[in-house]
Amino acid sequence: MKNLVLIICACLGIFSCKNSSPDPLNESNFKIKAGFICGWGSGIDTLEIANQTVRYTYYVPRNSLKPQVVKSRKLSDQEWAEIKNVVNWSQFNLLKYKTCNVCFDGCDEWIAIQNGDLSHQITFTKGLKIDTISPLQSKIAQLKTELGN
Repeated sequence: MKNLVLIICACLGIFSCKNSSPDPLNESNFKIKAGFICGWGSGIDTLEIANQTVRYTYYVPRNSLKPQVVKSRKLSDQEWAEIKNVVNWSQFNLLKYKTCNVCFDGCDEWIAIQNGDLSHQITFTKGLKIDTISPLQSKIAQLKTELGN
């Protein structure tokens, strides 16, 4: 009887283990969008990364409907690889952040990732660092700083 219990526990342990590697990214339809929006028309920006290209747009809606900054550039193979390496689709897809500070004239940040036919978006308080995606947040901040100047 002891051996049977041991065998059952061993089988449950083996079959309940998950593969720890992240889900693969669908490079043919992989896109990251990120930005912020603040109330009272005080500012909106968007960073879009797709097809080895990064594009940044910033504007202040109360001043004009035309963007004040629009810049884009190609990503090197190394930069593209770094971005793909900091995206863990499985972890990102589990995040459930849905703030609406902008609804009360505050600021929100958002990140949306499209991976093939799947997509997921989170919205969170501007400036909040989320442990599971902090490398992605750092890369986004780096690109925004570069293109926003």
